[in-house]
Amino acid sequence: MKNSSIRHTLCIIFCLLLGAALVSNLWAAKSISSGELFPEVLLPAPIDPDQRSYLGLIDDQPFTLQQIEGRVALIEVLNVHCPHCIKQTKPYNELYDMIEADPETNGKIKMLGVAVANDDEAIDDFIVIFGVHYPIISDHNFKLHSALRAGQTPFSLSLLRNQPGKSFVVTDTHLGNDFKMDELFDYLKDLLTMKSSDFTVSPQKVDFVDNKLLPPQSEKEISTLLQHAFAAQGDDLNNFHKLDLTSGRWVYTATLTKNGHRQPIFAEVSNRSAICDVCHSVHFFYIFDQTGLVLDFAPLQLTKIHNDDWDKTEVDHFARHIIGKNLDSNWDFDPKVDAVTGATMTSVIIFDEIGTGRALLEELQKENFLQP
Repeated sequence: MKNSSIRHTLCIIFCLLLGAALVSNLWAAKSISSGELFPEVLLPAPIDPDQRSYLGLIDDQPFTLQQIEGRVALIEVLNVHCPHCIKQTKPYNELYDMIEADPETNGKIKMLGVAVANDDEAIDDFIVIFGVHYPIISDHNFKLHSALRAGQTPFSLSLLRNQPGKSFVVTDTHLGNDFKMDELFDYLKDLLTMKSSDFTVSPQKVDFVDNKLLPPQSEKEISTLLQHAFAAQGDDLNNFHKLDLTSGRWVYTATLTKNGHRQPIFAEVSNRSAICDVCHSVHFFYIFDQTGLVLDFAPLQLTKIHNDDWDKTEVDHFARHIIGKNLDSNWDFDPKVDAVTGATMTSVIIFDEIGTGRALLEELQKENFLQP
């Protein structure tokens, strides 16, 4: 009851702050671009044997993009709940039909959708409801999404290689809807006359500092909120400060007395780009102890459909799925159980982010921050 009351108070404060200072969705790093190699991330094969045959896969085992047929590929990173991804299905169906009908492109240009944060059931429903012609596979654990340094969806990539079996090079990317299928078809067809070396560039260092994704609140405001949240966890709070971690993760710590013992307490401020290009970015913090046990969870900016803020009931409902779990636990997301209604994409981002807490705990251990 005490934690619920604290979250209620924090929610009121957060809503007031949000009204005063909203920020736009930003990427923490620039997405993959022309000239870079497409990452060889292991992907799940389509369940439908016809879709596997279209891609040139010989069985239902996980694959990398190197294994598909064709010299040119169009990859769409999407989410089945994203309204712009839904709008993209019709023109991409038209493009798929154009490619398959042309003897010069049939078998040489392949299309593939990769649904980030979606499971097979949601993807199957999406394919049936919107009559999708091209195969779509799941990236439910964000592995490809992360490797592409991708942010919002729909995000499409045109790829080229000199011959089958080789790695693809990114030739172009496009964020958002694209309805000019005649132009895109001509572009993909022209790629068949080119070489991947026409696009290859020297690898460049990725800057993870510029365009940093920031919450609506100032660092001073967040510090104050965290001190109040920390104080609710025990008595005699002191030595509150922000840690200087090698990873750069945004973490605070303090010491307090809880259950008769003096112990450290921690909080990470997490900031992630939205998956959908019409959604607000995701900002929250969670508190945990030296064993990795999650003690509290609170929003800094969490929205649902129509970009409405989560209300107290939704925050408390979601917090019950977070509090009491350990950072070392399995943080696989079940949309039927774990999602806030109308906020599936936000919910899965939170689970994925807290799921990286295991690495944070290891870093704190390595840097000797887990002792009082």
